[in-house]
Amino acid sequence: MITNTRNFLRDFTSIKATARKGETVRLKDKEGEFLFMSALPRRSLLGAAKGKIVIHDDLTKPTLQNDGWKPSL
Repeated sequence: MITNTRNFLRDFTSIKATARKGETVRLKDKEGEFLFMSALPRRSLLGAAKGKIVIHDDLTKPTLQNDGWKPSL
């Protein structure tokens, strides 16, 4: 689909629906051409690691003694 800036702003909801369906919208302007397309939402790190990380230790207790935790800068 090809459109100009005025129609893009006027018909944004329908253009957004077109992009959501997978079609690329070309927006022509005086300076050049822009592409408007839908992107897949990013998956969270927790969601991506679900079922892949197995923890066998008890993480409710401290794992280091107080003197073992010395961050360096």
